[in-house]
Amino acid sequence: MRRPAAILILAAAALASVPLSLACRPKPRVPGWVQAAPGDCLASLTGEAAWMLNHKELQSLISRDPVVERALDLFLQKAHINPRTETGRLSLHLVGLPRAGETSLQKGLEHALIQLNQFKDPAALVGALSESFPQEGSLRLQGRDWPLYVILDVEAQGTKAHIRAASDEKGQVWIGSLEALNRLASQAPLGTQPDAALAAEWIDAKAPLQGFLQPESLLGSLRPHLDGSLLKDLPRGLTSLFWSITPGADKDQPYRFELALAGSPEGINQVTPWLQRLVAAANASQSGTGPAPELTQEKRRVRLRCSLTVEQLKLVMEKLGQPGFSLRPSGAPQA
Repeated sequence: MRRPAAILILAAAALASVPLSLACRPKPRVPGWVQAAPGDCLASLTGEAAWMLNHKELQSLISRDPVVERALDLFLQKAHINPRTETGRLSLHLVGLPRAGETSLQKGLEHALIQLNQFKDPAALVGALSESFPQEGSLRLQGRDWPLYVILDVEAQGTKAHIRAASDEKGQVWIGSLEALNRLASQAPLGTQPDAALAAEWIDAKAPLQGFLQPESLLGSLRPHLDGSLLKDLPRGLTSLFWSITPGADKDQPYRFELALAGSPEGINQVTPWLQRLVAAANASQSGTGPAPELTQEKRRVRLRCSLTVEQLKLVMEKLGQPGFSLRPSGAPQA
């Protein structure tokens, strides 16, 4: 069984953000999922539930961890959620890389968290949780104790994993192992970190598919496995990378792609050539016929905006360490 790290590293695109001062700036406007994401999150993949649960490539990424897939399917089934019509958001978070030698079921699952939020009827979502699953214990979130519900217990090779779910005052549901949920409760949210907030502010909060990567924490372990990826060549000092993908109005129109990084002024000054290489790799697959890429840079953050065809997008995601990531017109929702 592949660990949850495989799900997120294959699916999430990467970049970076570092501590920034907000003393003279208005509070950044960041996507809702970022505001609630775990503070020690290393990588995330998030999207509209209809897209995440029906798109074959994204479904295959979720199925790389059978227990995560089973827990999610069980919850959706008992909560009577129709993934084809639901407008909510499904997010997968990696909250810590397994250390060398951690191959057990428990050690793999304790690093993954599933987040369900922005659903049409959050009260019904929370109600389905309490009606469909037995309560066992509690979890303290946002200064309050919330009930924990038993999703499933899995035992393999003498190790048992306890998969639980909890809701919070915003009506969002969290599913994961007891260890992962306790990590969530013990950390301030990702959106409270100034560096992550600055980068997240520069992607489209309404984009159907979005992602996050904390490069410096991940690249030390993954660098040997990133042959062909541009990630291993990222300058130092970049600690947050966010990306977003929005399809065109019809299948023949290009995708809008945004990539935002934040970090130290030195890292930002050095990242422009890296971004230019990323654009050049995309253009190498097809001659660019759309508008020229747009690059916006401030002292501690930078953003790339461009329009990409399906093939160009696939190549860009591969260069960002996402082998096998593909969005075909037949699988993508309309904007």
